[in-house]
Amino acid sequence: KKASTCYSFVFFHREMYKRAQGRTRIGKKNFKKRWFCLTSRELTYHKQQDKEPLYSIPVRNILAVEKLDESSFNKKNMFQVIHVEKTLYVQANNCVEASEWIEALCRVSRCNQRRLSVYHPSAFLNGNWLCCKATSENTVGCTPCTAGTPADIQIEIDGDRETERIYSLFAINMPKLQKMQEACGSIAVYQGPRKEPDDYSHFTIEDSVATFQTLQQIISVVEKLSEHHDIYQKKRSSSAKYGSEENPIAGKIS
Repeated sequence: KKASTCYSFVFFHREMYKRAQGRTRIGKKNFKKRWFCLTSRELTYHKQQDKEPLYSIPVRNILAVEKLDESSFNKKNMFQVIHVEKTLYVQANNCVEASEWIEALCRVSRCNQRRLSVYHPSAFLNGNWLCCKATSENTVGCTPCTAGTPADIQIEIDGDRETERIYSLFAINMPKLQKMQEACGSIAVYQGPRKEPDDYSHFTIEDSVATFQTLQQIISVVEKLSEHHDIYQKKRSSSAKYGSEENPIAGKIS
């Protein structure tokens, strides 16, 4: 199915091989080189890097991501993306790259409620699973899943530290947020073609009004936090002893 172009965070992009979904003239499925892109929303593959996606797998539909036995297709560095439709078989360029993609895919999909607990480590070929010899393609997996974190496991998170990290990211990228807000404002008023390319020409803002309002709220909160942060720093500096780490002597190198 075709993927819709929308704003998301890009985690990985690389040229790899995938097993063809259709059949060749001689009846055997082959492998094709494709450009893969993993974002916070979906995994897509393209014929070339700058082309529209040929296929898209929403992150929420990923059920498991596991290595694939080399014996399945006599190919090394393979992994499988099991989702609600047909399993996608991918061959990475090396073992390190394969592990990185598996880890990244597991991270973005680890909270999916329908994640599998078992899978087939080999492919379904010639009427049976090579791993357990089951003859039905819908047979439940024969091996416990090894990658990722089950959705029902509670992960301990340092809320203060993560909040500080999020604030820092917003503060550092404030100029970009403001520029994007201006772009949304322009789109809402002027629907014609853009006169010159900008940093946001590679994706489509589907709802410029809603995006503008969201950015406005984020910028407002970050600015207020920055004000409180500056006040705190000034108070801390004025109350600190002269020559201390908080209030160092100008020009003194420790």
